[in-house]
Amino acid sequence: MAKTIGEVNWAAQLWTPAVQQRFDALFAVASRKSLSAWTQVPSEAAEVLILDGAMPMQDDKAFPCVVYVGGDASMQPLGRSSQGWAAHLDVEFTLSDLIDMLDRAAVFLMDWKARQMKAAPLTLQRAMSDLQERGMGCPHRFQLKSWVVLPGAANTAQNLRALALLSRGPIAVQSLSEHSGVELPQLVALLSLPQVQAALRCSLQAVEVSRPQGTTDTTTAAAASITRQWVQKLTGWITRGGRS
Repeated sequence: MAKTIGEVNWAAQLWTPAVQQRFDALFAVASRKSLSAWTQVPSEAAEVLILDGAMPMQDDKAFPCVVYVGGDASMQPLGRSSQGWAAHLDVEFTLSDLIDMLDRAAVFLMDWKARQMKAAPLTLQRAMSDLQERGMGCPHRFQLKSWVVLPGAANTAQNLRALALLSRGPIAVQSLSEHSGVELPQLVALLSLPQVQAALRCSLQAVEVSRPQGTTDTTTAAAASITRQWVQKLTGWITRGGRS
């Protein structure tokens, strides 16, 4: 069947042997009938994560799409938002169920990737500007969403260590420099490479404010309460899609 919605990277964490066997057998057929080409990758690189729904919940917010196989659907964070999509498959799912799930995930990812690409250039441009202006004090964290092949002159051991760190998850510039051994000017040059820019993502890191000497516990508690309220309001705003 012609693949019309590109390629999807997926991983599975199915611990029950019967569920694993059923999924493997049906996925071999369903993936050939799906609208997308499905490529199995390590969990940290997956766009779609297949989880055993009967196992204890884990932090799955890093994945655009999550599918729970089995378990209690009422206890699973199912649904769709601008940030992610989560679905449930009955433990006795059929081939038709699996094909439908794969295609719905692929359609969501097509829209999600388009929105990410539209937002990424401006965000990344700002982050790179902050990096050049503020150096190690840059408030952004950087991450590679896919591996990058560096051009000859840049293909050094230090740069490869930096790429490996970036591939593991969001990392601050100072930590990246310290653990890779790459100095700031070289790091800016590395992150500015077109090959790297195409796979680079950024996010703002949390700012830690040290408490001045003599500050009372009451003041700290009040500040913490205000911070929690602000985070709750921000979370609600994001959940509503930016609507007041």
